[in-house]
Amino acid sequence: MTKVAFKVTKFALAIGVMVAASSAMAATDSANLTIGASVVNACAIGPGAIAFGSLGLAVNAGVGTLAANGNNDAHSGVTISIVCTNGASATIGGDLGANAAGSVRNMISGADLLAYELYTDAGRTTVLDTASGSIAYTGTGAATTADKIYARVTAAQLAAAKKGTYSDTVGLTITYTP
Repeated sequence: MTKVAFKVTKFALAIGVMVAASSAMAATDSANLTIGASVVNACAIGPGAIAFGSLGLAVNAGVGTLAANGNNDAHSGVTISIVCTNGASATIGGDLGANAAGSVRNMISGADLLAYELYTDAGRTTVLDTASGSIAYTGTGAATTADKIYARVTAAQLAAAKKGTYSDTVGLTITYTP
C-alpha cells in the first residue's frame, strides 16, 4: 500500500469514527409533563337597598277617624348580586341590623325606633336570619341575583311610630365551603 493510499484510508477511517461518535451523541429521551389544577369554591355577595317610601296612617279625612290600616310592604323587594363557583352550595343570611332591640329589627330616626322585618319570600312568611331563615343558593359561575329579600312594617308598628326619616343597616353574609 502506498503512502497516499494509507493516508486516504486513515482519513476515511477518521471520518467514519467521527460520524459514529456524532451519531452516538444524538441520542434522545422522552418523558411526560403532568398538568393539574384544583378549583376551589369561592363566593361573593353585593349590597342592596330596600325603600319603603313615605309611610303614613290611613285616615278618614273630615271624619277624624282611622281607616283600616294594613301592613306596609316594600312591594318589589330587593335582589342582591351573588357570584359563586359553578356548583358551589351557599346560604345567604342577614343579621338583626345596627339598631336591633333584642331580636327585633328597627330603623332609627334620632332616638325613635320603627320596627320592621325582612323575609325570604313574597308572602312574608319566612324571616331572613342567620340560621333557619337563610336563602339557599347554588352557584353558576356567573354573576346572578339571589331570590329577593322582602320587608314589612306592620300597621301596629306604623301607628306607634313618630314622624321622622328612619334607616337601618343589615349585614348580609354568604356562607359556603371553600
